[in-house]
Amino acid sequence: MRKNGWRLLLVLMLAAGIMVLAAGSALAGWNDVTVCTDGDGAPVYASSGASKKAGIMYNGYSSGIGLDEVNGRYDLWLTSDYTVWIDSEKAGNRRPVINNYDARKEWEAKEPAGVFAGEILEDDIPVYSAPNHKHITAKHAKGTLVRVCGEFGDDYYIEAPNRGFVAKKSVKKAIDLTFANWNDNYFGQTDLTEATVYATETQPVVCSASATGYSEESYFQVHTENWQTKILRDLGDWVQIDDDGFLEKRFLDPEGDHSHPAARVKTDGKLDRLIVHDNNVKLVSGVPVQVISQTKDWAVIFLTGPNGGMYETGVVKPEYLSFDANEQIRDGSTKVRLTRELQGDESMLYFAETKRKPGGTIPAGTMLKVKGVYSSGSSESDQSDRFMCETEDGKYIEVDGGEFLEPLESTGLMATARQAVRMREAPSPDSKVLHQVKVKTKVEVLLRGEIWTMVKYRDEVGYMMSRYLSFP
Repeated sequence: MRKNGWRLLLVLMLAAGIMVLAAGSALAGWNDVTVCTDGDGAPVYASSGASKKAGIMYNGYSSGIGLDEVNGRYDLWLTSDYTVWIDSEKAGNRRPVINNYDARKEWEAKEPAGVFAGEILEDDIPVYSAPNHKHITAKHAKGTLVRVCGEFGDDYYIEAPNRGFVAKKSVKKAIDLTFANWNDNYFGQTDLTEATVYATETQPVVCSASATGYSEESYFQVHTENWQTKILRDLGDWVQIDDDGFLEKRFLDPEGDHSHPAARVKTDGKLDRLIVHDNNVKLVSGVPVQVISQTKDWAVIFLTGPNGGMYETGVVKPEYLSFDANEQIRDGSTKVRLTRELQGDESMLYFAETKRKPGGTIPAGTMLKVKGVYSSGSSESDQSDRFMCETEDGKYIEVDGGEFLEPLESTGLMATARQAVRMREAPSPDSKVLHQVKVKTKVEVLLRGEIWTMVKYRDEVGYMMSRYLSFP
């Protein structure tokens, strides 16, 4: 969520036991509010001007509210499809101010919150993005613990393992929570079983947001070595663990199969790259990936080099993945070599012209394969491209600066100038102009970057801004 300069001050004030409330539009941005009323909770409204409440958030529920006041109310984000409005003055002004730390903790541990841990009653219970059931974002297995934070007609609003709405009839109360434990990782439970999760660099573990594998959400914390966890619930082939995620039991067995389904990226155009959402990388055709989970619309993928190195996780459209090992998939990677020595970070996975804490160097002449390009979030010409490359020993690294990569073979692929564009000697707006290229002119693509593309035109090699080119 958005934050501003008030954040540190507000945190310090909360630590002192002071309940901070919005005081009008002078405090723009976001701040936390904890619902604490004399009644059953705080009403929320579908809009700032609606007179009929949309639902109620239970006592004990904490979240960020927008501090841009409209009609005395502030916006409260629930899901990407559903935002409500709340009057923070009425939602949080009943919590006592207790300046003594021990006394405040004692109150929080004893005072029941309206929030409770609920248990899913049947398999494949859908979680919706809005109380009017806009679309399904996840499906939960029978026995899953969810945190019930409010009610909207016939639906509960839940947080962890997913944010969303489930039918009340699908949930039963399991554990009443207090102000102290409503938001902890254990749902108020104690004496949980500990377990070891087994992971390696080439067979990582990523927690799922559902024990059914059906989820638009995913926890993208990638584990590449063993770690300890606690088991909240045994759900058959899956377990619910202490960080509000789910794991298949095979990852708890040191001798179990820890692999994921393998797939390869396939794109339509010869120079197309597949956008990995919730990440900043775009992959060329033929890149191998592991599929962590999949729905009809999305696949959660993990990728790393054959021998490890950098790893990336995100979601892609399943139609751009091939699961058939025999299918002929074009290799969109570009063979290159470094034209100069580059310094690496301490892990020797990120290489640039200069590094403040170099871990070593990668020498000029090193052979690489470009597997993708990172999106900088900007197409400004003063930015440099960053490429994901595979080394000869099978590790993925990141190289900052396309000018240091020399293609070793011709692609034979031509791009078309969408408008008149300058071809420069280097990927920089200050570099010498080699040619003024007219609209609809064809140039050979040597290395396609997100910002700059290395091209060949009239037997000269130079750079053009990618946004001015149409690619095959």
